Amino acid sequence: MRLSDAVNDTPPPVLEGRNSDGCTLCCKLPAVVGMDKPPMVWCKQADPGKGCRIYDERPNDCRWFYCRYLLHAEIGEHWKPLTSRMVLDYERTSNGERLAILVDAGRADLWRKEPYFSDIKRWAEVGARNGTPVIVLQGLDAVVVFPDGEKKLGRVKPGQKIFTSVKQGPLGPEFGAELVDAGDPRLHRLAQPPR
Repeated sequence: MRLSDAVNDTPPPVLEGRNSDGCTLCCKLPAVVGMDKPPMVWCKQADPGKGCRIYDERPNDCRWFYCRYLLHAEIGEHWKPLTSRMVLDYERTSNGERLAILVDAGRADLWRKEPYFSDIKRWAEVGARNGTPVIVLQGLDAVVVFPDGEKKLGRVKPGQKIFTSVKQGPLGPEFGAELVDAGDPRLHRLAQPPR
């Protein structure tokens, strides 16, 4: 999972009453391609708890990233990254966007606790109808959450993507997920341009 390097014309509107003051988890949890920063390590330009040392010159990956907590009223206050130690983002797929939950490695199991887990299961049900499952990255390990369970994929190596599938089985939808390498032809499903 990485921050988007897409360039937008205008930033999305942040909900009234929400802000990222004092939060720098987006400087740690996702990879930042424009900075060659791997996931789950602090950016060398971050001043944890304060902000970015090169804010005015930051790359597009950072410039156009907005934690979904800031943008969506249906995401409860408990998802504020300073509280949850999680960052919510979306990754584009050919079916739309799938939710990615980036979890600080020091709190890797928090997503399984309430009120977070109920939200995640609800989002997984919505995602299943759209063919866009929920991805949880607990540290560097990926788990795909489906309405009827989950699949642990393990460590995501550099260059790998999470490939998800759904097919109709005799009892309804059957969900699958696996890690695939960059050259895998199925990756056209994950074709970015990222958000």
